[in-house]
Amino acid sequence: MYKSLITIATILGLTSTSALAYDHFFQTGRSLGYGSAGTSSAHWSAAGSYNPALIGTAAGTSNDFFLVFNIRGQAVDQDNTVKTLDDFVQETEQFDEFSNEDLLEGDINLLQNNINTVNAIADAVDKLNGIGANIDLGGNAGIGMAFDRFAVSFQLNSQFSFGGTAIVDPADTNLIRRFSHLGQFLLDDVRPLFDDKNRLEGDLTLAAAELEEFKQLVETDPDSVSQADLDAAQATATNAQVAYDEALLLVDQAKSTEEKLYQEYGDIFDFDTNSVQFDSDDLKSNARFAAIGWFEASMTIGSNWKYKSGRTLSVGTTLKSVHLEFYDYQASATAFDEDKIDGDDYRNSKDFFTADLGMILSLDRANRWRVGISVKNIMGTEIESNPVRLDEEQASLFFKVEPQFRLGTSYNATWFRVSADIDVTESKGPQFADGSEFFQGSQFASVGAVINAWDVVELRVGYRHNLIRASDVLGSNSSSNNADTLTLGAGLYLGPVQFDLGLQAAKDRVGAGFQTMITW
Repeated sequence: MYKSLITIATILGLTSTSALAYDHFFQTGRSLGYGSAGTSSAHWSAAGSYNPALIGTAAGTSNDFFLVFNIRGQAVDQDNTVKTLDDFVQETEQFDEFSNEDLLEGDINLLQNNINTVNAIADAVDKLNGIGANIDLGGNAGIGMAFDRFAVSFQLNSQFSFGGTAIVDPADTNLIRRFSHLGQFLLDDVRPLFDDKNRLEGDLTLAAAELEEFKQLVETDPDSVSQADLDAAQATATNAQVAYDEALLLVDQAKSTEEKLYQEYGDIFDFDTNSVQFDSDDLKSNARFAAIGWFEASMTIGSNWKYKSGRTLSVGTTLKSVHLEFYDYQASATAFDEDKIDGDDYRNSKDFFTADLGMILSLDRANRWRVGISVKNIMGTEIESNPVRLDEEQASLFFKVEPQFRLGTSYNATWFRVSADIDVTESKGPQFADGSEFFQGSQFASVGAVINAWDVVELRVGYRHNLIRASDVLGSNSSSNNADTLTLGAGLYLGPVQFDLGLQAAKDRVGAGFQTMITW
């Protein structure tokens, strides 16, 4: 009777996700380990990712060359998605085991079990709304050279961020709970009538058989009929009349119950088949997935100037050509087709040119105290969902590339370094025309520390806090801000060959980055 509920709940639940925080400052395997607080202190090979002025700090120093490769990624498992989905699947499988049983004529425990399971499915759908396991992947390669008056590098950067949500309409979860209420009504009001009907039918059938047997005895052998037989027949007839009168009352009660059933549940109950009526087109929930692919080729150039006070000013700029891919697939929950998510009909692309600017000022002659500022994407652009595949009632998503400002400071001693960064502006992902966000934006405050007391090993630790709350994102029901991230890292230096590994973890998120570099 309730088998269609599995279809509803599966559609609503298994497509529920929530997106990653989006950030235009691309992490490297080295800087990830100290919280990505590298605006004023990262290696000059990270200039294209963090601050173009980092390339300027290498001019006129012992740095000559680098060749670097990076890969990075992170995954989100918000609100314990795996366990929540596992609980959901168990509930639907349990429901499926007895969903074909006769709930009115069969064991009454089956009806109660169905009601309990439907309630559990409704609760599971509520929990599934807005959760998900997402992936963010990226990588880059770069080559750089430093000279007496300037330094220059060339980079290829790529970043792919995918996220989605099932926007579960409250009307759909209310529909599931109406099935539960229907089941409770059948259990409390209809099932007793069926049981009484079956009891009265049994009593009247038995009475009719006994009276027929007494009639045949009277007709065939009247002299053998005793007073006890007459009394028994009279009692049987009296009981039959009582049962008949009760049956008449039961008919009136059944009519009243049927009228109430029709008025309250006539739209979801089929009286001819005693089964649920369900039309998937009545569902209002939608599944939506968006992805951003960012591919850039860039050149960074910078220099520095030393003042009589002992301070050094380093500046730099990154000129970059960007190819942007924007996927937006949305459909009603019942029309969802995962094979179409990466289809060309749901893709829009744009090429544009932009630049980054940066500046780092050392505050002492030993170049230990530094402050820096970095501005990403000083010339922005905007890309919209491909309108070809959008229905009239479906709103477009917009991804705006806007300038992003980050400030940083650091202190570099002989065997350790500490640094701190803060984003002045939010880096936003796709959003709707009214400004509501589909991806979680990012505005990080970061701190990090590096211990380099050894020739071949460097240890790193960091902490990041996202000032933008995950609960502000469309479709997210997360009670966790998912904002606090702890990072760890280490570097192995074998002469000119260097290897770096960075790890990061939050309550619902894990990530890692690896870098290999040749430098001298």
